[in-house]
Amino acid sequence: MYRYLKYLLLLIVAACCYACSKMEDSYNEFTKNGEIVYTGRADSLKLQPGRNRIGLSWLLLSDPRITRCKIFWNDGTDSVTIPVQRTEGVDTVRIMLTNMAEKTYTFDIYTYDDLGHSSVKVDTIGIVYGDHYAGSLFNRPLKTIAFSADTARLDWSGASAQCVGSQIRYADTGGVMRSAWVASAEKQTKLPALKKGLSFEYRTLYLPVKAAIDTFYTAWESKLVP
Repeated sequence: MYRYLKYLLLLIVAACCYACSKMEDSYNEFTKNGEIVYTGRADSLKLQPGRNRIGLSWLLLSDPRITRCKIFWNDGTDSVTIPVQRTEGVDTVRIMLTNMAEKTYTFDIYTYDDLGHSSVKVDTIGIVYGDHYAGSLFNRPLKTIAFSADTARLDWSGASAQCVGSQIRYADTGGVMRSAWVASAEKQTKLPALKKGLSFEYRTLYLPVKAAIDTFYTAWESKLVP
């Protein structure tokens, strides 16, 4: 019995040694060109969409070896390289991509050092806006236009979440051009020094998202004071 247990133990030890040897061979094959080295990746990635352009920014935290960053989009067919000069602290990288078609993009960001080592990928999705979005916008609706004592009173319908406000311009009874700003939360606006038969123009301003860098304007629309 003792001899049987001894042989069994020797077989187990031999099997373990063989398995460890195979694991070591696999590891050596995986790293045969040297240890895999990664640079520090982009951190706190932010997007600022605009009209046929988009801004990207991110932080470089602790890796002093980083000398450049690279952005890929359109499934890797388009890219741009940004040289980096690290400081002793946290650095911010900013870039504006222009002449961009209006659509949704996936952006892949890598960092590199002088030896060609790269970081792991950091990706994000962003939308570039353009004529199609602008063409979908409309002026904030007016519920009523009333007139009393040389003053026009405008009562507004509710504004959409993307509405920033509206601009108004008109010539008063003395022929002087006046303008007014109507915030999106404003329900009623008064235009002094107007009379029946005169008109005013207005347009509405939109931001597609809060972080957008471009404001979109509707066309000027003329309204007659009844």
